[in-house]
Amino acid sequence: MQNKKPSVVLITDQLNVGGAERVLVTLSNLLYQHGHAVTVVTTVTQGPLAAQLHNQIPVIDLQRKWKWNPLTMLRLVKSIKAFDVIHVHASYNMRYVYLAMKLFRMQKPIFFQEHYGNIANVKTPVWHIRLIYPKTILIAVSATIQQWAQDVLKMDSSLVFLLPNIVTPYKNPLLKEPHKNGAVSLLLVSNILPAKHIEFAIELVHKLNTANHFHLTVIGKKADTVYLELLQQKINEFQLADRIHFIFGCNEIQPLLHQFDLALHPSKSESGPLVLIEYMAQGLPFVTFNTGEVVHQINRELPELIADDFNTAKWMEMIAYLLDDNNRLSVQKKMKKVFEAYYAVEKYYSSCIDIYTKGLKL
Repeated sequence: MQNKKPSVVLITDQLNVGGAERVLVTLSNLLYQHGHAVTVVTTVTQGPLAAQLHNQIPVIDLQRKWKWNPLTMLRLVKSIKAFDVIHVHASYNMRYVYLAMKLFRMQKPIFFQEHYGNIANVKTPVWHIRLIYPKTILIAVSATIQQWAQDVLKMDSSLVFLLPNIVTPYKNPLLKEPHKNGAVSLLLVSNILPAKHIEFAIELVHKLNTANHFHLTVIGKKADTVYLELLQQKINEFQLADRIHFIFGCNEIQPLLHQFDLALHPSKSESGPLVLIEYMAQGLPFVTFNTGEVVHQINRELPELIADDFNTAKWMEMIAYLLDDNNRLSVQKKMKKVFEAYYAVEKYYSSCIDIYTKGLKL
C-alpha cells in the first residue's frame, strides 16, 4: 500500500438523500481525486445522489428485486472481488455483503462504516450484530459508537476506528436574499421522522411570532407520512400556514443556505449530524440540541450554538443573541476556524487511508 494506492469499492443499497449516503459520495469523490480506482455498488437502485458522484466513477447497479437471490449475490461478489478495500455502509448492507461473501467463499476483510447513532444505546444487540460486527473492521462516525463496539460487542480496539463525518464545502457567493415581508428566515433540515422533534421547532416559531415575524422552511424527505400529518395539524392549530412550509425534493442544501438567517436542529438523537457541518461550511449560525458527534467536537469553541434542553425561552434567547449583527459576525468567524480545524477534507482523506492501511495489515 506504500507504493500503490489501494483500489476501493463502496457499497450501499441506494443513494437516497441522507447523511450516510452523502458521506459515501463525498468519500468516493475524494478517493477518486487522490488517484484511487473507485467504484460504487448499489444493490437496489442508484438513487438521486448518484448524480453527485464524479462522472468518471463507475456505478454498478445490481437492481436487486429479491433480497436473497443467490444469482444477485454472485454478481455482487464478482463485482467486488478485485478491489483492495471493500467498504460497506449501513448494517443491513453489511449483513447482505457478509452473507454473499460467505456463500461464495470470498475471503477478504470488510470495512464497515456504522452511521446509526442510536446503536450506541443498544445494550443487548440482536444475534446478527453480535455475529457479524466483530468480524469486520468497524469505522465509527462517533466516539460513542466506537466505545459501544468495544464495551458491548467486546471488539478489540485494533478493529475499531473513529472517522467523524465531513462535507465538501460548496463554493457560492454568500449573499443574503431577504425574505418577503422582512421576516427572519429560519431553516430546519431533517427527514420527517418523530426522533427529529420537528414539532418543537413549530412551537418555537409560534412563540417567536408573538413578538416578530419569523418564517420557517423545513427541508427533508417524507420518511413518515403519519408524523408529517401530525406536524401539519400542529401548524394549523397555531395558525402558521403562512409561516412554515416544507421542501421535499431537495438533494443539495448548501447552495440554498445563503437565503436564511439562522438554522434550527432540535433532533433528540444523532450520530453526526452532517447538516451542522454544512451550516459551518457556509457560515450559517444555528441552534442545536446537545446530541451527536459534531456537537461533542464543537461544544468548547461554540457553546453559544448548543442547547442542553428544550426550554423554549432558552432557545428564543439564543436565537436573539445570534441574530444580533455583532454576535453573528463573531460566531461566523469562530465557525470558520472550527470547520478548518475539524472538517478539512485533506485531514479526512488521510484518516481514512490510515484506517485502510492498518485494517489491511490485520
